[in-house]
Amino acid sequence: MRRISLGVLMFALPGCIHIHLKAPLAPPEVAASTQFPEWGKEATTVVGPQLKALQIAMDDFRPQGMKPLGNVDPWTRCLGQIENYDAWIKRGEEVTFIHFTPKEDERCGLEPLPVDAGASYAISDNGVILKRQ
Repeated sequence: MRRISLGVLMFALPGCIHIHLKAPLAPPEVAASTQFPEWGKEATTVVGPQLKALQIAMDDFRPQGMKPLGNVDPWTRCLGQIENYDAWIKRGEEVTFIHFTPKEDERCGLEPLPVDAGASYAISDNGVILKRQ
């Protein structure tokens, strides 16, 4: 009985643990040669609640560290990587709407499928996923 309980726990626990992977830092010589632009009104502003909502949606849609196992087909490999999506963000009244749209044609060289429409989220300013589809 103890072995079964441990097996069930080990199977269920990885879904409960959030692993935060830090991005690698460039070497000092690369950082020294990188120049920031002048910030002005032409820069896009994403307000705090939108940033929070985007992080929540990204964590739900494609958790960090999630990787396909074993040999996978090109579609699974492509759609399993967050960088192969664009995110559209719209602000509502105390809610942020986010839509992830796949760019499998542009980023993976695959013919887009009409059934793959991405994913949409409605996230309240207090961090609750109100709806996803």
